[in-house]
Amino acid sequence: MDYCLDTSVYTQAHRSYYAFDIAPPFWSALVTLAQNGTIMSPIAVYDELKEGKDDLKQWAKEYHEILFIEPDTKVNEAYRQVVEFANGRYQDQHWIREFLKGADPWVIAHAMAYDLTVVTMEGVKNTENLDKSTGRFIGEIKIPNMCSHFEIKYVSTYELLRTLKIKLR
Repeated sequence: MDYCLDTSVYTQAHRSYYAFDIAPPFWSALVTLAQNGTIMSPIAVYDELKEGKDDLKQWAKEYHEILFIEPDTKVNEAYRQVVEFANGRYQDQHWIREFLKGADPWVIAHAMAYDLTVVTMEGVKNTENLDKSTGRFIGEIKIPNMCSHFEIKYVSTYELLRTLKIKLR
């Protein structure tokens, strides 16, 4: 595996620029890349996708065995580190809970455990504000920022397609 895909890769593509009826080659490419061992997503991403009420839910179910991976011991240890970092370095309990309840920490944990590049459409917070009295970060926890804290490379869907020379024809 080389890349770990976040939920936003699937949902944003499906809802807008690579909808099933507009860009079927995008979805075929994802399946092929997963079959070749180039990409994967944590099972937590699948759990988020199956909550939907659209074609993406059915697609995720169809390719569940190919794309989505259960955590192993190494990933669980990395996840523990991500949780400890979030709890120790971020201030707002609301944002910590929001971050930890979803797939995001699992994406980071898989990437950390297996030296993968995270693929996300989430934007980076250019400045993470620190509370001077506590030394903790304030506000929402974003995947790119968390990746930076752990020195994990991250790219967008577009960068992934360009790097892998995927053509959507």
